[in-house]
Amino acid sequence: MKTNLKFILLFVVFVFEAGNCQSTKPETEIATTVSQLIARIVPNHASQFSVEIDTSAKEDWFEIASKGDKILLRGNNGVSVASALYYYLNQYTHSQITWNGTNLNLPKKLPAVPKMIHKKTPYEYRYYLNYCTFNYSMSWWNWERWEKEIDWMALHGINMPLAITGEEYIWDEVYKSYGFTDEDLGTFFSGPAYFSWFWMGNLDGWGGPLSKNWKDTHRDLQLKILKRERELGMKTVLPAFTGHVPASFKKFFPNAKLKQTNWGNDSRYI
Repeated sequence: MKTNLKFILLFVVFVFEAGNCQSTKPETEIATTVSQLIARIVPNHASQFSVEIDTSAKEDWFEIASKGDKILLRGNNGVSVASALYYYLNQYTHSQITWNGTNLNLPKKLPAVPKMIHKKTPYEYRYYLNYCTFNYSMSWWNWERWEKEIDWMALHGINMPLAITGEEYIWDEVYKSYGFTDEDLGTFFSGPAYFSWFWMGNLDGWGGPLSKNWKDTHRDLQLKILKRERELGMKTVLPAFTGHVPASFKKFFPNAKLKQTNWGNDSRYI
C-alpha cells in the first residue's frame, strides 16, 4: 500500500506543480503577447489597434473605445483583450473566426467606436475540451495548428483549456524511474489514434508501440502550448494518474492489489 501510495503521489505532485506554474506577467509583457496575437489575426490592420492591460480587477473584463486614430482594447489579461478584439470584429465589421471558416473582409480603415463598450463576465472559469475531442481532433496537430487554436480560444474567451499533449512522456519517465524498461512498457502505450481510450484506461497497446521520438517531440510541443496559454492568462488543466497501469506493474510491485478488467476484447490493469 505504501509503495502504491508513493507511486500515485509522484503523479499528483507532478500535476500539482505543473498546474501551479501560472505566473503573473508584467502588464507590458501581457500587452506584447496580445499585440502579437492581433498581428496574427489581422496582420494588415494590427497597427490600427492599441492595447492596455490593467490587472487590478479580480473578475475578467474588457473595454473597447476609439482613442485618436486607433481602436483601444483594454482588459485585465490576454484572454480578456483577445475577447475584446473578437467582439469588435464581430460587432463592427461583421466578421467571424470559426472552426469551419473565417470571414475577415475588413475595410481599409476600421470603423470608430462611438461610445466606450465595457463588458465583464461573472464566470471565473470557461472550460474547453475533453479527452475524446482532444484525441479525435488534435492527435497529429503541430505547433502551427496549435497556435491557431490557442488564438481561437483566447478570442472566444476560453481561459481553462485541457492540456494533455505529451502525457505519455511523463508516464514513461515515471515508470522508468521505478526500473521499467522499454520492453516492459512496449505493450502498454497505444498508438496516437487510440489515445482517448488509452487515457481513460480502456485498452493497452492498441495501434502501438509508441516511439520515443513521438514522446520526446510531443513533450516539447506541450511545453510550447503551456507557455503560450499561460502567457495569455489561461489556467491549464493537466492530467493526473488515472489508476491504469501496465501489465508488467505486478513484476515490480508483486504485493500490489491489481484488478484485471476487460473492454471489448482487450484487458488491462487498474
